[in-house]
Amino acid sequence: MKTGGYDVVAELNEVLVNRFLNLTHCIGKFPVFTGVYTLPIEDVPETLEEFMDIGYEVSVAAPPTVDFTPDHRMKMNIRGQSKFTVLGNISFELEVEFTVKFRPVFDQDTRQLVLDAVDAEIDDVELNDTYHLPANVINRLNEVMALAMEEYLTEDVTSVEVSPVLLSLELPYMPPGEENKLTIGLGNVRVLNSQVMAAAVNLLGYTGGDVNQVADFTAGSHVGVGVNESAMHRVYDFWWYRTTHPKSVTQTGSHEFDTPDFVDWIDELVDWVAAVLTLGLVDVDIDIDRVWAEYGATLRFSKFDFDLKPGNTVELSGSVSADIWLKVYVQITETTELFWGAWDVSEETYTVTLFDLRANGLTLNIDNAEGRVYLDASRRLTVDLTDLDLTIPLPWDIPEFLLDFVVDWVVDQIVDNLPPIVLSPAIIEQTLPDTTITVTATATNLVIDEPEALVTANIETSGVGSYAPYIANKNPDSTEVHKRDCEWAHRISQRNRVYYCSLEKALEDGYDGCAFCLPEHHHR
Repeated sequence: MKTGGYDVVAELNEVLVNRFLNLTHCIGKFPVFTGVYTLPIEDVPETLEEFMDIGYEVSVAAPPTVDFTPDHRMKMNIRGQSKFTVLGNISFELEVEFTVKFRPVFDQDTRQLVLDAVDAEIDDVELNDTYHLPANVINRLNEVMALAMEEYLTEDVTSVEVSPVLLSLELPYMPPGEENKLTIGLGNVRVLNSQVMAAAVNLLGYTGGDVNQVADFTAGSHVGVGVNESAMHRVYDFWWYRTTHPKSVTQTGSHEFDTPDFVDWIDELVDWVAAVLTLGLVDVDIDIDRVWAEYGATLRFSKFDFDLKPGNTVELSGSVSADIWLKVYVQITETTELFWGAWDVSEETYTVTLFDLRANGLTLNIDNAEGRVYLDASRRLTVDLTDLDLTIPLPWDIPEFLLDFVVDWVVDQIVDNLPPIVLSPAIIEQTLPDTTITVTATATNLVIDEPEALVTANIETSGVGSYAPYIANKNPDSTEVHKRDCEWAHRISQRNRVYYCSLEKALEDGYDGCAFCLPEHHHR
């Protein structure tokens, strides 16, 4: 069992994690951290106190990258930049390469995988020392920078979201209210290998599972979501007893029959009755002009049971309570003759109610039903009914073709009006919280193993152009990159715009810096 006994397991490939780190940086989720450090020097004259303060500003210079290690650990490489102000107004900048230790967790409020920073280690420092500061001053600034970085990463940037919203709390056709949303608990997280990390959670108060038994089932896709069958039953039960979807429906219909189906049957009946009543002296000729039926049923659905089977199929069982009624009408033209046709007496056209039947409180037991488990348009695991065989005990003595018609119609109504069998909430919500960025999950595989369903998907995002700080022009006559607020950026036509979260990436792709807003990178 790949899910290790948990209700839901979400697995993320390192490629997707780094993509979302890039997105997080692009939309400004890494804030700028500012502060003042006072040098610990005693007995400083009051006139010199202001020179003991070192102001600093810390930010992330480029999108971080994360690496999963074979020993089930993870590290993040970050390039930070700092700006220091000393002696009142002297400023200089430095860049820092550092490695951060993170603790991966599942945030139950946002339903996202996040990284909590716990420690930071500086790997390299590059100082823009235009003032040629002495070594002891640089060492002191390094101490300040180390303190600032540690505080920035462990107090200001307390967590970094590295995934889309993995699991919805909402189910379809539910009334408003928190009590009608799923509850999530026990978010254990584990790095499975050098490519994949997993978050294992439970629903609706369940507490089972062993995170060490969770296995990688992503098969190279960006994300995998596994749902345990026992969780599906609890989700379906939770949904069934709260849903606003109608569990009782009334349907009606009418149908015109082709008269050849039972003309002989009517003729024989009418001829026999007329002969008995008239002792053979009256000959009645019947022409059937039209035969039709009006019918209806009230169906009351009970909760179905289901059992997952290999091959993405599910077996269903249950019953439906029904009230069924049927009226059959015949429009006939009757010609009456006396003395064996020697004398026409009358011709009359009229409608006869042939049957007026009703059966209430029938229990329709499902003898055999199968469905297909699929990921619907809202990315919910859902059952699509593919085959249904049930017994309809109609206590009516009517021609077989009428009985077969009514039975087939009732079966169609059950199939068309059966409440959906929802096995899971939506996986991968369509928007990122507090943004206009949309997430598209394209399923790459769905496998049903009897105790669980495993879905893999690839993720794409759109709308990053609303946040990207750099806009490039792919027109071959320009090929420049601009800051977002540059006047020349605003002049680029929509079809030629290319959005970049990182200036370095734009320059790597061959774009030249704008002569007005990025003159230091303008070389053409």
